[in-house]
Amino acid sequence: MTIGSVDLSTDILADIKAGKAAFTIDQQQYLQGYLAVVFLYLNITNANTVGGGLPVYTGPGFITKDNVETVAALVAKGTR
Repeated sequence: MTIGSVDLSTDILADIKAGKAAFTIDQQQYLQGYLAVVFLYLNITNANTVGGGLPVYTGPGFITKDNVETVAALVAKGTR
């Protein structure tokens, strides 16, 4: 059975490292809220158009064996 999650926690990161889970989804809520406000501010104050009129994707991100070490280190630092 393949196991996945929709939560970013130290438990699921440990399970991915151990091979007990295949992935988790990182919603990246801080990007969804923060970048929208920054982009709007830049447009109002400086007429910037971020992304050249195309979508700027803010998530979700997927965490697998390929990137779990990087994300786990950032979680340990408290930045994720």
